[in-house]
Amino acid sequence: MITNTCELTMQEHSNLEKKTRHIFHSRRGLDMEHKQHFPPPAFLRCFLCSKLYADPKMLPCLHSFCKLCIPEEHCSKKILTCPLCRESFDISQKEVPRNIYLENRVNLYQEQSKHFIDPSCIFCKLNAQGNKEAVRQCITCLDLLCKVCSERHTSTTLTIDHQVIPITEIKSGKYDDAILLVKYKTYCQKHSDEEVWYFCKTCNSLICSVCIIKDHKGHDVDRVADLIKEKESETRKLCQELKNKTSELKQCRVSLTSKRNELKKWEEKKIAEIKKLCSEAVSKIERGKNQILNDLDNYLKQKSRDLGKGINNITAQCSNISDSVQYVEHVLNGMSAQKIFLFGELQGRLENLDKKIKESIPFTDFSEETENIRIMVTEPKLEMTLDKPEAIHEQTSENSAKDCSISTAAVDDVNDNSSDIFYVCDKAVQTSDADFESFTEINNDQKRNYSLELIISHDLRTPSDKHPSYFTSVAWINENQFVAVDAGNAKVKICSFPLGTILNSTQVTKPLAVSAWKDGISCLTQENKMIIFSSELCPQNTLQNISSLCPSLPSSISSQWIENTTIVTKVNNIVLKLPLKYFPPNPLSVFFRYACSLPNGFYALSDMSNNCVYLVDASGSIFKALRCNPEPISFDKFYNIFIADFQNSSMKVFDLKGNHLADLLLKHRPRSISILHDKLIVAAEFGSHVFVYDIIYR
Repeated sequence: MITNTCELTMQEHSNLEKKTRHIFHSRRGLDMEHKQHFPPPAFLRCFLCSKLYADPKMLPCLHSFCKLCIPEEHCSKKILTCPLCRESFDISQKEVPRNIYLENRVNLYQEQSKHFIDPSCIFCKLNAQGNKEAVRQCITCLDLLCKVCSERHTSTTLTIDHQVIPITEIKSGKYDDAILLVKYKTYCQKHSDEEVWYFCKTCNSLICSVCIIKDHKGHDVDRVADLIKEKESETRKLCQELKNKTSELKQCRVSLTSKRNELKKWEEKKIAEIKKLCSEAVSKIERGKNQILNDLDNYLKQKSRDLGKGINNITAQCSNISDSVQYVEHVLNGMSAQKIFLFGELQGRLENLDKKIKESIPFTDFSEETENIRIMVTEPKLEMTLDKPEAIHEQTSENSAKDCSISTAAVDDVNDNSSDIFYVCDKAVQTSDADFESFTEINNDQKRNYSLELIISHDLRTPSDKHPSYFTSVAWINENQFVAVDAGNAKVKICSFPLGTILNSTQVTKPLAVSAWKDGISCLTQENKMIIFSSELCPQNTLQNISSLCPSLPSSISSQWIENTTIVTKVNNIVLKLPLKYFPPNPLSVFFRYACSLPNGFYALSDMSNNCVYLVDASGSIFKALRCNPEPISFDKFYNIFIADFQNSSMKVFDLKGNHLADLLLKHRPRSISILHDKLIVAAEFGSHVFVYDIIYR
């Protein structure tokens, strides 16, 4: 039984480390010195350090690594994961075995590197004929030979069967295995001069001829050559079986590749069909526009002509009235008794003008005649129907949302967010890449790396607290204050930052969550009541049947919440309701517990029933579903969505296109999160502390 490395004594472990490090540095120097003369084969280099193997260890997956390259902490663990294939193995009962084959190959390469820098003929040296350049090597006795000696080498009775190979071919590695068989023979541990020829199955050990006589009488013993031949046959048979299965797998891969290509062609065909339908719809709208403009023009031209006639008539009558009145006034002012004979004509003319005015004034109100004209758009719908709607599990890239509105179906919780399950909604184009232009300007298309730095934690207990504190929700009020829900003591507490002083508090029955806006604070209870407080925590109003708060920036002039599947916004005394639409096909009954409202009009909602997080545009349309646990949500200054991950003590970060940006580890499991500028505040699982982090962007 091989002893586990961790069970070595301290002195043995120290000596082994020194020896391994010496080998590591010596082969490293050798590699640098001779790599130009005799480059090592790639398989002699460790995948992790890219150097020649030093004390190589072989994992059950047959991948090998230097002993020093395997992290030391794995020595004390029961599970070891291969850094290359990521397969995990139980090593609790044994240590990782040495790779003797690679050890020998590295040793052979190191020796050949020295010998082949300036190889000289060994026989010429022995015969004092100087250092003649060796051009060949005998792979039977491993002697280096010049051209003359190599020809003589196969001419003696002792060496006639030896195989002499040019050094250039030796360097290619073609004969390394043959050289290993000659160079690295196995000798008996008890009788160091005796080569092992037998294997004792009873003792599971290699033994020599002397051992058989002395120590292994009656044991089950086989010749090593016979046993190797038997095992080689079995192993080669397994190799051949795997090769055959590999051929089957390759055929399967060809078939899948063909199907994928067919799927791609089908996709291109459907995309062309969608674009054609959209183009036809746009053409119809364009033709309809021209027809409506023509109809409107014809309708208004007659109206305009009638009005023109009226205007001209009135203008003429005004001129007649002006002339007649002016003449009458001259007569009245300029004549004496004789004007008595003119009054009849003057009055008749004036009365006639008055009569014409009453007959010609158009009393019809133009605005009333045209107010029933309505210009409207009958919204076109782009639909995709399937014989089996549940069969649509097509993986799509983020750009597939460009030409039509898309959404994701509710899915089970998985760790991989690299792809989603999409379906095409039955609505006109509303949410496309153009909607994200403002965010592109904010983000400037930069790929940011996120990290967190814990800067402070606050103990929010007070002397009046009668029970252990634990916090279920936190929210920023401004840069200097935040509000927290102490569910343990049924309190809402306003605290200062960065001091953590309790500035104000109030009792609330079964408080659950809290949010802040410019004019006040809202608290949601476990009974689905929402209590609205002033900034001083004075109760203002209570609403029933509230599913979730929907916090935005604390400077927002509106308060928002969720009622079933409706987003409600209250600004002053005006209440606006935005019903959600375009849910995934066949969803479970939705239940929103957490939400947030972005300043750009978008929303993020955690659906506890369908186990996902929806992204919603300003029209209330769900255009994306994120495959992650539906937990507390917040957003940063770049409008990226932060979703708490309670189980893994972390947060997931997504952009508004649903791309997974980062996973950020937290000190404790988060029950609630809130972000203002670069500051993240976290209410942890238990205890009386809340934690504040700096969000660092790189």
